[in-house]
Amino acid sequence: MANQQITSLPGIGDLLSRSWQIYKARIGVFLGIMILPALLLLLFSILLLIPSLRLNFPALIFVTPFIFLIFIIIQIWASISLLYAIKEREQKIGIRESFVKGWHKIISYFWISLLAGLIVLVGFLLFIVPGIIFAIWFSLATYVLVAEGLTGMKALSRSKQLVSGYWWPVFGRFLLIGIIAVAASMFIGFILGIIGFLINASWINDIAQRGFSFFLTPFFVTYAFLIYEDLKKLKEGVAI
Repeated sequence: MANQQITSLPGIGDLLSRSWQIYKARIGVFLGIMILPALLLLLFSILLLIPSLRLNFPALIFVTPFIFLIFIIIQIWASISLLYAIKEREQKIGIRESFVKGWHKIISYFWISLLAGLIVLVGFLLFIVPGIIFAIWFSLATYVLVAEGLTGMKALSRSKQLVSGYWWPVFGRFLLIGIIAVAASMFIGFILGIIGFLINASWINDIAQRGFSFFLTPFFVTYAFLIYEDLKKLKEGVAI
């Protein structure tokens, strides 16, 4: 369906099916990209458990912000690289090439995310509803950055243009995937919470929730990217 013209937004079942097919085909690359920030977070957690470092407050004050900054940069880098791996799935680009492409977009990605976040925050301060409207309007801005090379307010404006006329269908699709994620997370948490209680290991639930997020985040991002691609096809004749 990558190069086919469409006349209406595909149904949610079709969207979920295509997302799953891409996820299965590219899971090795997706998880390989996700592993870098996960390992860094693990390293940070281990450092905090080292008694000599935990008790040395000057060292902790110096090291923590530095590691946190590195983690944020790598998290953004991995997020962009994941988008490139999805965008260029037909070319089957690997982990290294995805990171190479993503490196040059780190600042632009951060700036777009900051702009969108501030606008949505202002919207939520205006009695919540405007915040929800803005969040859906600008939800595709980072995908626009990767797929079309637009930055800053141009990317936000392009995202709004794509969503315009399809706000409710886009909202419904994001709401559904959110409900699925929350329901699955609650179910896993409930089951493992019982297991953890029975064997007196409360840490099991925390590890499981992190694992759930690690494995399914690429699926959710793929799902959203396909929404962007479908809207782009629908608006193919509309000038940017």
